[in-house]
Amino acid sequence: MSLLCHILIGCPSSGKSSLARAIAQESPHYRIISTDQIRAELFGDQTIQGNWSQVEAKVYEAIDQALKAGFPIIYDATNAKRAWRMGLLEHLRQYRDVDWMGWYLKTPLETCLQWNKKRDRQVPEAVIQRMNHWLKQFPPDDGEGFTALHTLKPDTLDSWLQQINQGINKLPKTKINRENCNRPLTFHTYSRLLDFERLMYLIRLLIQYPGLGNLQTASPEIIEKVLGEEQTFEDEIEEICAFLAKTADPLYADPKAVAQDLQWLESNGLLGGNNLQQPLELGIYQSQDYPTHHYSDIEPFLRLINTIRLILHEPFIREPNSTTLKSFVHRLQFEGLIKHQAEEKQISNLRKDIEKVLKPYEILPHFSMRRGYFMGTAILSFPELVKVFRLLESQAKSLEDPESLEIYQLFQERMQWSQLADTQSYPVRAIHNRNIVNLEKLSPSALALNIKKLEVAIEQGQLLELGRIIGSGRYQSGEDNYFFAYPLQLVFHNIGWYLGLERYDGNHQGLLQFERVDRLLLGRTPSQKRPLSEQWSALKRLRKLYEYSGGIYLGKDVKQQKNYLSREPSQRKMAEVTVELWINDAMFRFISEGTKRFPLKQMKMSKSFNPDLNRKNKTLFSLKTTNDPNFPNRYQVKLPCWCVDDYDFHRWILGFGGQVKVMSPDSLKTIIQEKGTAIAQLYNQE
Repeated sequence: MSLLCHILIGCPSSGKSSLARAIAQESPHYRIISTDQIRAELFGDQTIQGNWSQVEAKVYEAIDQALKAGFPIIYDATNAKRAWRMGLLEHLRQYRDVDWMGWYLKTPLETCLQWNKKRDRQVPEAVIQRMNHWLKQFPPDDGEGFTALHTLKPDTLDSWLQQINQGINKLPKTKINRENCNRPLTFHTYSRLLDFERLMYLIRLLIQYPGLGNLQTASPEIIEKVLGEEQTFEDEIEEICAFLAKTADPLYADPKAVAQDLQWLESNGLLGGNNLQQPLELGIYQSQDYPTHHYSDIEPFLRLINTIRLILHEPFIREPNSTTLKSFVHRLQFEGLIKHQAEEKQISNLRKDIEKVLKPYEILPHFSMRRGYFMGTAILSFPELVKVFRLLESQAKSLEDPESLEIYQLFQERMQWSQLADTQSYPVRAIHNRNIVNLEKLSPSALALNIKKLEVAIEQGQLLELGRIIGSGRYQSGEDNYFFAYPLQLVFHNIGWYLGLERYDGNHQGLLQFERVDRLLLGRTPSQKRPLSEQWSALKRLRKLYEYSGGIYLGKDVKQQKNYLSREPSQRKMAEVTVELWINDAMFRFISEGTKRFPLKQMKMSKSFNPDLNRKNKTLFSLKTTNDPNFPNRYQVKLPCWCVDDYDFHRWILGFGGQVKVMSPDSLKTIIQEKGTAIAQLYNQE
């Protein structure tokens, strides 16, 4: 005849010890094995947690002595984590002819906290709350290894005893019912809960830590952050097992099993590959010795894995005018990844998969996902990822941005390792703007070589002292070599990298401007910072001025900038100028194509020679032509008044030679005239 033993489960102060004593009082042959009592014996105080391996050894020793002597036991411990319960029951499988009944005391948290206050030796409330969370996240399950498992309703001690006696009396029937329920199931490689959980935790880790298995080479700082210290590993399996042991439990860190799991994930398209129709390969078994869990049958397991695989390969599936759940079920049906059932049943199954597995195991984020499902950093599909890689590739190589180059090299490395794309394939797109400055030849003090410090200052709203490198180019002389400013944003414009900033010195305080980073050096770093909200506000003003000005020159007058940004039309008008150009037919064909050179609401032109442009931009091409047969076409743009002094704007006009004529304002007309005359005189002297 089998010995009947009890394993109690519940938060501290949930009533476990009182129940254990009541059972033993009713049946004196029981031996109570209490972790609190063992801690008191080992460390002199039951509240001292101590070294668990010492406590565990004493627990196993006491159980072994009792069972060999023929005494059934009551194990009184919180058993709050599933891994603790499974580890215990896995160890206890060595004892034949023993039935292990689990009793989950589902006492409300508020009651546990109240009862705890009445104890002589109180458990910290944070500990009770943490264990309550663990029990809610992964409540006790038959699949953990219990012969039978019962939840005790929160009630009186007598009621608990009554519920226990009822459960004991029903045990033979419970065993028969379990066998009957398991008979139609088709068992598979992950029908045992321990194997299933290890696979889920492994998927979570691979999602959360891309490149896991090679982090000691690629990202050793992640190893130190997760494991608490620098470590080296003989191979990728050892590294992965270390992460499993730390983030889940050592119970799951079985190197041989993990290696098999990785091979299974790879062969079934969850690691690399993008064939959603590939059938999942699984070992099939007619029976198993272990109790079952919700995914022991092959059908729900296949549905779950196909769901994970689809989300990994195609995140954010969402049909217009439909919910995320419905859209995803429709896609599963379309791909033939789930069996044919009523839609409501399929939606219900998917909801259960999310609630029981994908969110508890943190494979999906915990927040609501109304826009579609995604996992970890897998927010792009395979084709989208390749497009982003190509875009970054073209930018990093042409703009010579150190940050972009660093990310690109990492991206390229990961794409090669994952075999997701041929990184040497033909480059269909490219960006051929380029930085005219050789960064390798700059002084070590140049701001362009201290970009990381600059980025931190931008993000933190840090005031900086900046200096102009001696001998560097500047359009206006007499400016101070050093000045204070809040850095706002790094911008690549035409030929180089510029720093958008807000001055914080003397008469220039509040002035927004751009300075080329290779012309600046980093001086002192004062301790002064400002709120991020002020950084955002200044950045918005900078962006507006950049957009309205059509370039990086924003003038030298704070008052003019404020007037132009004012919501009051009269103030804005004080800082605004209307530029009008007259253009011959040959050049107007080119100029009229630039419909986005300045903001649309600032520009007007006479009709283009392209009827499609006229039809699609009626407001833009609305000016009447001139009376001058040589320059019949008009181009009008309203700009901030400082644009009259913008060298880039001058170069744009002068580049058209004698085919464009400035009509207004007079100040711009004079500048262009003088520059044109100077050029002509230069060559007339030869």
